[in-house]
Amino acid sequence: MERRKFINQIGTGSAASILAPLLLSFKPSITTNADGPLRFGIVADVHKDLMPDANKRLERFISEAIDQNVDFVIQLGDFCMADAKNQDFLKIWETYKGPKYHVLGNHDMDRNSKQEMLDFWGMPKTYYSFDFHGYHFIVLDANFLYQDGKFTDYEKSNFYVNSNLRTFIDDAQIEWFRADLEATQLPTIVFSHQSLWHYQWGVKNRLTIQKIMEAQEEKIICCMNGHNHIDFHHHQNGIDYIEINSMSYQWMEDKYKNTQRYPKEMYEQYKWLPNMATYKDPLYAFAELRAEGTLSLKGVKSEWMSPSPYEAGMPKPIYGNAYSAEISDYKLRF
Repeated sequence: MERRKFINQIGTGSAASILAPLLLSFKPSITTNADGPLRFGIVADVHKDLMPDANKRLERFISEAIDQNVDFVIQLGDFCMADAKNQDFLKIWETYKGPKYHVLGNHDMDRNSKQEMLDFWGMPKTYYSFDFHGYHFIVLDANFLYQDGKFTDYEKSNFYVNSNLRTFIDDAQIEWFRADLEATQLPTIVFSHQSLWHYQWGVKNRLTIQKIMEAQEEKIICCMNGHNHIDFHHHQNGIDYIEINSMSYQWMEDKYKNTQRYPKEMYEQYKWLPNMATYKDPLYAFAELRAEGTLSLKGVKSEWMSPSPYEAGMPKPIYGNAYSAEISDYKLRF
């Protein structure tokens, strides 16, 4: 028996105004043994080492996750580096006493190796999967260089090279992913830092990952990623891809730099702050999975700290790359 699959974007802004409820595809249903709804909190790209108020932003998310009594929380990368001064930041994360999951982001290896990050965060592996209340979750690691037929782990900023050489998933992980997805019979969400669909900023060998998922699309609820600091949904060949916006900011090119958002001393302390168009409020989202086959995503909506990128003279990017200070609400049926 087949079910229709719908997605409804409920968020505010121009994207919401043009995306009425759409019939996207037909997919076979897959059952879950969950007794009730599963709820989890999602945050991406906090960038503790760049943001002056990263601690307060994370505190807001964790406080709400506790208040909402979610089943687990997950961060989608570019969280914090393995530096002793970031222990206070990690202590905030640890105040949530339920299960907590990590995804490695590219900037997490600006100063460290992957192993150092695993040790600092208490993360078991760079990629892994887990079952939770009748659902399956897969975490991928796309932080590899690829050159002359060889994959190399990101480590201590070695990825600041020609962009054509970075953002790959290695062959061993791809084969693990294929086997892991084949082995599960549960509805599945795939998490990654870099996008598994985006044509400009996504994983370079994403077509291989896409084909694996499309061959078993009845199992895939959606994919979620950070990295791009955008709020967007993309549907392709039966798979839904959701971009989770940064908790903190959007990066601006040098010609749009600004030093009016914060006190002067902050710009002296935080080198890259002039390039960061920040959000007034921290952005994050909460997802709810129900056994009848629905995923609801509720995101935070904020505003730009003035001036916004557009007030600073930046032209509006093309569809699929637009910047905004929000995470939209979605409802998917799987």
